[in-house]
Amino acid sequence: MKSLSLKSFYLLLVVLLATPVVADVVVEPEDISWTTDSGIVYFQIRFHNYEQTPSGEVSCALFAQDFGAFLPNQNEIGAYDIPPIPPDSFFDVYMDIPFDQLPPPPEEGHPWDTLKLQPYCPQDDHWDGNVDLIWTGLGGAGQVNAHLGTLQVCPTYGASQIHVVTGCPGNLTYTITGVCAGFTVQLVNEDFTAAPSPLMPGWSGHIRVWADASVPIGTTCCFTINFNCGGVITPLILCVTACDCAPISNEDVNWGQVKSLYK
Repeated sequence: MKSLSLKSFYLLLVVLLATPVVADVVVEPEDISWTTDSGIVYFQIRFHNYEQTPSGEVSCALFAQDFGAFLPNQNEIGAYDIPPIPPDSFFDVYMDIPFDQLPPPPEEGHPWDTLKLQPYCPQDDHWDGNVDLIWTGLGGAGQVNAHLGTLQVCPTYGASQIHVVTGCPGNLTYTITGVCAGFTVQLVNEDFTAAPSPLMPGWSGHIRVWADASVPIGTTCCFTINFNCGGVITPLILCVTACDCAPISNEDVNWGQVKSLYK
């Protein structure tokens, strides 16, 4: 085998030093957000380059899932090629997806439902669900999940709840963090009994939320349920808004709940 001459060695060294290092792109869960308007869900994804050299190109795919955690990627809703990003900069991707092309939103329940009345809160058209972003290319490879739902609650008038599903093959533990003063959060089974700890494999149930009289109308509290499946933690964020249900009397709520038991 031939050895390099000293001149060839220095020439190779110069070439290697002159070759720019390609930076990796970074996406965090908080870099993925979405809103809903007129039946269209508008996704925004921000790719970061925190380094001092340009990033390499990557291709990404976005998958949608039901509201929950540890669910399979079966519904691709969009794909995009990300060009090189300048040093210490970012690149935003926007995807507009019709609401009916996404998994159906989870079932919700509110104090006014048993009365068969119009909602007292403004209409909430947010798509509650999960998205998984997967990317690969010269700018590195990665995967990040975003799990976001919204719910409306009436201070002092009982609990609201939202349905949630999980796909962990083993027992599932969880912690609840970031609950604001005046709010109470509980996981319950499908029959609304208190959920066990740990949760059983493939558990599904509801997140129940109460707000007491100290919570001002219009307050939004975003808390996180951190599901742990075999050491992998998935944060599910639920943003709850307190709205004015003053026209409902507690007697009406109680009577409506009694009627619902015998209907």
